Amino acid sequence: MLIGVKFDNLVACYTAALPLLVTCIYMLVFMHCAWFKNAYKHYVNAVAWYYGIVYTLVLFIEVANARYYHFFENHLTISVTDWFGFAGTTAGMIFQDKGNVLFFMVALVLIMLYWWAVFAVAKERSIDEPDPTALTYVYGVLSTVLLAGLCFCGMRSSFQRFPLQVSFAYFCDKPFYNRLGVNPIVSIINSMDYKRDEIPAFLVSGDEYTQDDICRPMTPERVVSVENPNVVLVLMESMSSINLTRSYNNQPLTPYLNSLQQKAQYWSNCFSAGIHTNNGIVASMYGYMPNFANTIMGQQACRFTGLPYWLRRNGYETLCFITSHPQYDNMNSFWRDNNIETIYSLYDYPSSAAVNNFGVQDDYMFSFAVETLSKRSSGKPFFATLLTVSNHAPFVVPEEYKDCGSIDDERMIAYADDAVRQFVEAAQQTEWGRNTVFVLVADHGTPLKSPYEMVLTYNTIPVFIFGCGVPVQEISHPTMQADIYPTVLSLLGIPFTNNCLGEDVLHEQRPYSVFVSNEHLGCSDGEYFYCYSLTTGLEKLYHIGSSEDLSQTEPERTAAMRNYAKRTQYLNLLSMQNKWTEP
Repeated sequence: MLIGVKFDNLVACYTAALPLLVTCIYMLVFMHCAWFKNAYKHYVNAVAWYYGIVYTLVLFIEVANARYYHFFENHLTISVTDWFGFAGTTAGMIFQDKGNVLFFMVALVLIMLYWWAVFAVAKERSIDEPDPTALTYVYGVLSTVLLAGLCFCGMRSSFQRFPLQVSFAYFCDKPFYNRLGVNPIVSIINSMDYKRDEIPAFLVSGDEYTQDDICRPMTPERVVSVENPNVVLVLMESMSSINLTRSYNNQPLTPYLNSLQQKAQYWSNCFSAGIHTNNGIVASMYGYMPNFANTIMGQQACRFTGLPYWLRRNGYETLCFITSHPQYDNMNSFWRDNNIETIYSLYDYPSSAAVNNFGVQDDYMFSFAVETLSKRSSGKPFFATLLTVSNHAPFVVPEEYKDCGSIDDERMIAYADDAVRQFVEAAQQTEWGRNTVFVLVADHGTPLKSPYEMVLTYNTIPVFIFGCGVPVQEISHPTMQADIYPTVLSLLGIPFTNNCLGEDVLHEQRPYSVFVSNEHLGCSDGEYFYCYSLTTGLEKLYHIGSSEDLSQTEPERTAAMRNYAKRTQYLNLLSMQNKWTEP
């Protein structure tokens, strides 16, 4: 609690600095003027308006942070501004979730009470003192020095050598307690440091790297049974690996995905590149990880090669199907700049089919995709990406799935699994479907309660590849979402230049997987888990399943995982900055 007071006081003192400075100057300079007493009331009202406006924002962020933390297991960061450009869709996502309405009401009540209190205090302020004397000015100067000093100390919130930093809040081995005292305003301000385009200093090791470290010519031998089969990539919203183990009434929530573990090439130790959909799109299709909290599909996004580029060069048609507005996350402009020829979206569905601000349900999009792909007349093989969204709040549970779980989260997992089953089975009844390699992967996982600074369930994802003679096997060594691009091209036997950090999992094995979660860098082999925070500068090592920090007791393992994570992320970001993305 005392730690929390320090952080709250820091915000309060930064807020008070401007009116304190202006008030002291105003008083000392104009106190002797004849008009001062009459003007003083107006000045006090101006200060009240300042506090009212500033604290409206502060209180709103404080309340919103409680809801945000419940979902993301972390405080608000500057990365939330990435979605301000998609106000309509973002607002729908927020207001259509009934749980958010309560928090808006709490914020509104607190803000109204605050405005009432501020102006009640301002109303009582008046000056009935006699004209100032020399002693009045002495007291004024001394008071100014004292108040400015206290405000400065509050802004530092520490009498130690360094001012208060987020890392000061960490006092035990329980991440929740460590984060509890951090004020979200401080979290947002601190996150601005890692929300920059340049490579974070933590990653720079002084090693020299060249283009040859990234661009590796590959000439694989075809594994699939047919030449140039279609490729369908399904990015399943929030389908964490842990969902495959969840059940309701002793029945699994994902019976179809569970059955694929014995019918497909199944990556059982895979990690998503990040925790946002745009991270999953770029990693799965183009083989790149995000630059921490920076959106990777922004207006100034790089042009990549990846699956769309190489397949298109080999005579494939490239398409994408999404449930919602194509401008969200800059998908439309990003995909069109990166070798996607056709995008089917909310514009192509009847308005009556939309169920919420994210557009149509998964099964509707899947049915539309089967029908559309069946009507193609180009004769070319195709690469189609389908992006689901129904497993993202606000949930709209179809009536027939109301009894598939105790909460909407469980019901939607069951629905999402069944929607994928219906799509694959319907597709395999078509001529094109029987000549298709299917790739099912989550865009990212889902946040559940975690004893770690990073929520591992947010980055652990399943990958299933099947069809056209893809060997049935379990890939249990560490894999990454970025490995999909080179592995699929290897299965198809298509020569390419691998210019990303992904690897062909059939012929290469990495010791660890590397992934990010906004301000955190993670590394894991499936047994041990290393994480580093850009915000606090702290690193931890865990044996998965235990909350004991092993970074001091196992320094060699910590160093090995740290160095691998740094090198991987450094090469990833260096590659994008130098645009080593085209052969």
